[in-house]
Amino acid sequence: MTVRSLDAAAAAPVSLGIQFTRAGFLWQRSLRRQFWSRQTLVAVMLFALCALIVFAWSQQRNPSTKRFAEVMLIPAYIAFLLPILAVCYGASSIGGEREDGTLVYLLIVSVPRPLIYTMKFLASLCLSGSFAMLSLGALCVIAGPAGRQAWPVFWPASLLGVMAYTALFLLLGAVFRHGTVIALVYWFFLEVMMGNLPGSINRISLSFFVKSLIYDAGRKFQIQPLGEAVQVQFQPVSGPQAAIVLLSIIAALYLLGVVIFARKEYRDVS
Repeated sequence: MTVRSLDAAAAAPVSLGIQFTRAGFLWQRSLRRQFWSRQTLVAVMLFALCALIVFAWSQQRNPSTKRFAEVMLIPAYIAFLLPILAVCYGASSIGGEREDGTLVYLLIVSVPRPLIYTMKFLASLCLSGSFAMLSLGALCVIAGPAGRQAWPVFWPASLLGVMAYTALFLLLGAVFRHGTVIALVYWFFLEVMMGNLPGSINRISLSFFVKSLIYDAGRKFQIQPLGEAVQVQFQPVSGPQAAIVLLSIIAALYLLGVVIFARKEYRDVS
C-alpha cells in the first residue's frame, strides 16, 4: 500500500478546529524532535568552534567593529555557521522523518498535507532563527565592545539570511531522499564556489544577497570585501533590493514546497 492510498483511507471528514489543533501538536512535536537531536549537537559544536576563533581574535590590540565584521562575522558566521544551521534544521525536518521511517505516520493523519508542510516550515524557521540570533549575540559579546556595536546592525540581515537558507533546504529535504547530503552539496558548490565567482554569476547564490545586506547595513563602519580583487569582483545590490529578493525567495520556496509535498507520492516510506 502506497502513502497515496493511505492518504485516501484517512480522508474522513474532520472539523477545521480539530485540524488546526492537530497541526499545532505537529508544530510542537517538530520543535521537540529537531531540538533534541544530533543536529543540535552538531550546531552547538560548530558554534563553540566559532566562539573560540572569535575569542582568540578579540585578544588583539584595539579590535574594531569593521575588522570584526570583515574578518570574523562574514567568513565564520555568515558564510559558514548560518548555512550549517539551516541544513541542520531545514533539510532534516522532513528529510529526517523520511530517513527514520516516521513520515508515513504524518501523512496518514487527518491533516492536509499543505498544513503539515506549513507546520514543518514554521518549526524549522523558529529553530534555525532562534539559534542564529542566540549564536550571533553570543559571538558579539565574546568579541567585546567591537562586537556589541555590530549586533544591532547585523541581526536583521542574519535572520533574513538563515530564513532563506532554511526555506531552501527544507524544500530539498521534501523532494529528495537524502536531502541533507544534497543540501550540503548545494551549499559547497553553489554557495561557496559560485558565490565567489566574478561578475553576475554569483547572483545565483543566496549568499550574494545576504552579503549585500551585510555590506549595506555596515556602511557606517565602512565594511567592504577583503582584498582589492574581491572588491572589484563583488558588486553588491542595495540593501532594500537584497531584502526584497530574499523575502520573495522565501515565499516562492514555501509555496513550491507546499505544492510538491501535497502532490508527491513517497513510495519509499510505505
